[in-house]
Amino acid sequence: MQYQPTVADIILVKKSLASLPIELIDGILDEASYWPHSSLTIAWRDSVPSQRRNSGGDKMYMRTLPLAIYGTDINIALPARRQYGGEYPARKVIFELWSKDQGWSNEIANRGTYNGSSTWFDADVETLRHFGSEHPFLPSPTHLQRNIHAKNKVHHHTVVWHYLDSIEEGSTAAFEAEARGQGWKSLNGTFVRSLKVGDCITLWMRARFPTRRLDITKAKISVYWAV
Repeated sequence: MQYQPTVADIILVKKSLASLPIELIDGILDEASYWPHSSLTIAWRDSVPSQRRNSGGDKMYMRTLPLAIYGTDINIALPARRQYGGEYPARKVIFELWSKDQGWSNEIANRGTYNGSSTWFDADVETLRHFGSEHPFLPSPTHLQRNIHAKNKVHHHTVVWHYLDSIEEGSTAAFEAEARGQGWKSLNGTFVRSLKVGDCITLWMRARFPTRRLDITKAKISVYWAV
């Protein structure tokens, strides 16, 4: 298993490098990606169908632990549904999604690709000041991940967002992101850089148009931050 440092580990390393300027120490830790993290894994089946009346379905699937709060540098896995209560502190967020759409479509040309997929995930930020999520009719440029169009088997997606990410509209990287079923604008680093201490990340399920459905079996979100 890959070693994951705790807050205590990082404090000890900083003490051992105390003869160096603090800016240099922080730079070394960032270059090494030596950050504490918390992860939350939810493993229960859920789905969100598109409602015929308004052609849209939305549901929050999970919420992370508060960012960079003492004692949250842990890994939690929930195998069954239960109820549980710096300037840029966040460094990286990794989303893992095990999901699929309804498994069929009349759009033969789009089958097996991400084109025309109308089931997808969004990520949002829940703070003490704000809670909520917009309900877009189609995937916005900031959406997290679309499902493969009409694929009947669950697919495991891994999406990494980094605070140093930078991507431009119309660039090769933007087209490659769209080909992977990701909104190109979600990879510009803004989301991670906007996270503040105490913020939670919420994962939203979306489905649009009659007969469309998003099925999920498991998700994991890991959040890394600087000390």
